[in-house]
Amino acid sequence: MIVAMSLHAFLDESRRGSTYLVAVVTMRSRNLDRARSALRAKVKPGQRRLHFKKENTTRQGEIVTLMHGLDMRARLWLCDHSNDVIARRVCLTAIAAHLLESGVTRLALESCQHQDSRDRTTLAAVVGKADEFSYEHFRPQEDPLLWLSDSVAWCYGVGGEWRRRVLGLIDGVHRLEVP
Repeated sequence: MIVAMSLHAFLDESRRGSTYLVAVVTMRSRNLDRARSALRAKVKPGQRRLHFKKENTTRQGEIVTLMHGLDMRARLWLCDHSNDVIARRVCLTAIAAHLLESGVTRLALESCQHQDSRDRTTLAAVVGKADEFSYEHFRPQEDPLLWLSDSVAWCYGVGGEWRRRVLGLIDGVHRLEVP
């Protein structure tokens, strides 16, 4: 008997100048618990979560090394627009369509109370009544796998050596235009 493994996605965004950047990390369900444990083990006493830009360079390097040891893949969507609401809607629309086509069954997004309602409206417009796909917002400390997309977004966005260090994890970068 062949057992299908579901694919889960974790989304976070970053702003770099005029570019709104969204990173999505995907991982098979069988790898989620091990990855969460590995990430939680990196949290220092007094920390509630890993936030890549707030870590020192040594810790950032350790996190990138850890990411390469996890069975994860990443993809980025970039939109050059000064309005975050518009850029996010454009990115989420493209991301949801891609995730549905890729067989992703669950999307976790970092919660930001002022945008969660808009996210649900945007996702519902793309996903419709797709029974095999669900999405939910989480605070960063609630799901360590959100820290992966935060890390990829930061590394790619800052460029240089940090971008080079995560390129092996990235399957694609999509530049989007506002219609």
